[in-house]
Parts: sequence; structure tokens; C-alpha cells
Amino acid sequence: MATRSGGADWLGCRDAYQKSLIDGRLEAYRKRRWQRAGEFAGWLDEQSIPSLTADQAQAIYRASGGRHTREFKAIPMEEMRDSLDFLLYDTLGLEKRFDESASAVGAYNLAGSGKEFVSYILCVRDPGLFAFWSSHGERALRKLGVYPKDLRKGNLGLGYMDLLEAMNVVRGRLGLADFRAVDEFVYSVTQNSTGI
Repeated sequence: MATRSGGADWLGCRDAYQKSLIDGRLEAYRKRRWQRAGEFAGWLDEQSIPSLTADQAQAIYRASGGRHTREFKAIPMEEMRDSLDFLLYDTLGLEKRFDESASAVGAYNLAGSGKEFVSYILCVRDPGLFAFWSSHGERALRKLGVYPKDLRKGNLGLGYMDLLEAMNVVRGRLGLADFRAVDEFVYSVTQNSTGI
């Protein structure tokens, strides 16, 4: 992955993020995206997936920002459970699991979902290890000068590995606790005028 840090005002972005935290501008976003993450993580435990309900799956889908609700609701629960189990617990490497789950032609892709939903599932399950892939995240990486040049080339699994590396740069440079905080930060970067 090639990244560059030229000219981006990292300190200004971090200050704007801190102000957004203090004045509550991120509260609605945090509530919508991450408030139930702990509950969702429990539902996605290896022993809990076989009993995952349609209502639970739809709650996770909505929190991920999914917009194709009708398609997603039509998925048989056994298919949903198999796909989630594959993504989270199969022994194949992350790159392959991500591609098979997020790609529209992947064997474990769920109708109405894509990279956002798949990465959200991973981030909910382990926010210290996996980043959330969103359009505001991509915009923020561009603003910060660390956008992976090949992010949109090749398969989605490779793209996710590149995104994860770039989000790790953001996390490390700003000392953020986990990738949920990184997501809130990149969201704030795209909402605020920070001069970059």
C-alpha cells in the first residue's frame, strides 16, 4: 500500500474531533452506529450465531448503514447464519473471507450487503482488530493523505487489507483506542471544515 502524509493538518483534524466529542456533535452518529455494538457482538459469538434471529440480523444491518432492507429481509436465516459463521470463524485467511462475503459474486455474499456490512460485522466482533469500511472513511483518508492508491483495484479482500493498513496509520498517529473511535474520527473529518 502506498500512502502519503503530505500537507494534511492532522493536529487540526484531531482538535476538531475532540471538539465534536465535547460539544456532542458526534452523539447522534455514535448512537446510530455503535451504541448497540456490545449487544451485537454477543449475538455474533460463535455459539450464538445458530440462534440469531431475523430481527437481530436486521438490527445489525440497519446499524451498519444498510439501505437495501427489502433484499436483506428476504435472505433465509440459515443462509444468513452460514455467511456470518464463514466470515467470522472459517479458517481461511481474512482476505479470502472478506472477498467471498462482500463481493456481489462471492459465495457467501448476502443480498443487499457489501463491504460496509461485512466490515461492520468484523469491527463489531473485534473493534481492536478490524476497521469499518465506509464512504466517509475513504473521504477522510483522502483528506489525510493516506488513501491507498490501489484501494478500488483488485478484489475486495485485498482492498480491505489496504484499508485496514491505512486505518491503522490513523489509529496509531492519533492514539485512538479502537476502530470504532477511528470511525468516529473519520466521520468527524468529513463533517467539519478543518482546513485540509
